[in-house]
Amino acid sequence: MNTIVNPFKEELTPENCCFVMIDHQVGLSSFLTSVDPALLKNNILGHAKTAKAFDIPTVLGTSWPQGPNGPTLPELIELFGEDAIIDRPFVNLWNDKASKKAIKDTGRKKLVISGLATEVCVAFPAISALQDGYEVYAVIDASADWNPLVTEVTMKRLASAGVIVTTWVAVLAELANNTQKNGMHIANLLSEHMGQYSVAMSNYLGVAKNADMMKEQIGTPPLQAHL
Repeated sequence: MNTIVNPFKEELTPENCCFVMIDHQVGLSSFLTSVDPALLKNNILGHAKTAKAFDIPTVLGTSWPQGPNGPTLPELIELFGEDAIIDRPFVNLWNDKASKKAIKDTGRKKLVISGLATEVCVAFPAISALQDGYEVYAVIDASADWNPLVTEVTMKRLASAGVIVTTWVAVLAELANNTQKNGMHIANLLSEHMGQYSVAMSNYLGVAKNADMMKEQIGTPPLQAHL
C-alpha cells in the first residue's frame, strides 16, 4: 500500500512563515466583485493584522498603481508603511527580483499568499514558489476575482498543484495554536473583523457582567436549591 506523504507536516507558526500580500489595491478591490467589497476589505485587514499580531514578516506587492489598479489600500499602508510595498512591472510576482529577494531574505519556507486577483496574483506566484521548494498556503477569502466561478476554478488549480487552500481565520487559529497563550489575538481580531464573533463576544461580556452583579445581590444559591 502506498503511503500518502504530507508535505505540510509542520504546522504554521509565527516563526516559520512569511505573509505575501499581493496587489491589495483600491481599484482592484472595488471591481473584483466575487466577494462583497466591504467583506473583502474586512477579511484583508483581519489577515494583515494577524501578521502584525504575531510579528510575522510580510511582503507587500503592487502592480500598475498609476493605472486603474490604484494605490495600495490606505489601511495596509498605515499598518506596514510605504517602504514595505514593492512595485513591480511583472504580472507574476515571482518573476520580480526585488520581490523574490524580499521573500527569500525572511528565511521562511512557508508562504501565506493572498492577493487580487486570485486567478493571477495568487495563483501564478504560488505555483512558481512551489516549484522552488516553498510550502504555499493561499488565503482565498482575503483574495477576490471577477466572479465566483473564477475563484472556484482557481482553487481547484491551486489544490491540484499542491497549494493548501485556506482562509484568514484558519490561518489565525493555526498560528495562535494555544488559546491560553494567544486567545487574546483570536478574540481581538475576530471581534473586530468577524461580525458574528463580535455579537457573541458582546453577549458573553454582557452576560458575565450581569452574572457577577447578580451574585453580589443574591449570593450563590446552595446546591440543594437546584435539586
